Amino acid sequence: MSTAAGTMSSHAAPKVDLAKFGMITFLASEVMLFAGLIGAYLISWISAGAHYKPGWIEHSWPVGLTTFNTVLLVSSSFTLLLAEKNVLVNKPIWPWLLLTTALGAIFVGIQAHEWIDLKHENLWWNTGGTYTSNFFVLTGFHGLHVCIGVLLLLSSLIGAVLGSFTPHRHTLLTCASLYWHFVDVVWIVVFSIMYIVPWFIYRH
Repeated sequence: MSTAAGTMSSHAAPKVDLAKFGMITFLASEVMLFAGLIGAYLISWISAGAHYKPGWIEHSWPVGLTTFNTVLLVSSSFTLLLAEKNVLVNKPIWPWLLLTTALGAIFVGIQAHEWIDLKHENLWWNTGGTYTSNFFVLTGFHGLHVCIGVLLLLSSLIGAVLGSFTPHRHTLLTCASLYWHFVDVVWIVVFSIMYIVPWFIYRH
């Protein structure tokens, strides 16, 4: 009997990380949200044709600053990967988490600065036409997600400083990482279709 029980135990199904599964499920719903917003933007662009010229093209839009901001956000994914790697070998992760959190906060600050500049140039969600409305919706939703991500990273940083993570127990870090990498990938798409592509098409 004991042998049979031991055999059944050895073949038991692996334990499911419910927190990780929940985060993946949540991110799947977020994919649909952003897919809808991006799809609406692209449809508006195609429908309007030549009349869809972004208002910021004729203003002092800091495309270079936005590109720099994008580099910061993408870099934060790499610093977070280093934190994930270190936790598996029981090395300190708080320096990498601190740097990742700082990069995310700087990204939010620069984006807020861009929004303020646009407001001063009388370009707002309801004053610059269809493109500008789509622009503020997309970048606004993404900016909100980055703010949430910064809070998750900050919570992970506090946990790391308190020594809460081990190679076999770091669920909060794993969930925060999944969320942050998702936010980064979404921004690459948004940056490409709302900044880079229109800049090349309409700058002349």
